[in-house]
Amino acid sequence: AGCTKKEVVSTTEKVTHAPIVKDVMDHHAEKPTSNSVYFAFDSASLDEPTKANLGGWATWMSEHAAITITVEGNCDQRGSREYNLALGQRRADSVKDYLVSQGVSASRIDTVSFGEERPACTGTGEACWAQNRHADLIKR
Repeated sequence: AGCTKKEVVSTTEKVTHAPIVKDVMDHHAEKPTSNSVYFAFDSASLDEPTKANLGGWATWMSEHAAITITVEGNCDQRGSREYNLALGQRRADSVKDYLVSQGVSASRIDTVSFGEERPACTGTGEACWAQNRHADLIKR
């Protein structure tokens, strides 16, 4: 008695596998890759690349109706604390207003300003300050 021997097949052919990518967002619009939008000095205006990114957010949110977000407005350290809190709020509101203009319900978007209180970069100079003039879209 005993086990029967299995035939061993030898090959020199290299087998490669394509990477398996799991689509976790359905097969609809994908969440935009950036959740931050940036602003010029002392401005809450949205430029065209920013509007394109936010258009992607609007599409994604329209296909995911349960999603709500908070838009967090931020500033660099130039200006008074009070001025920067107000500017951060204008930036957050500007993002919200654009998303609403693209069909997202205003009730799904909260806004808050952190002014200069949460810097992305703590140095000085334009390159650093530019990183701090942004609004972040945070999924709740």
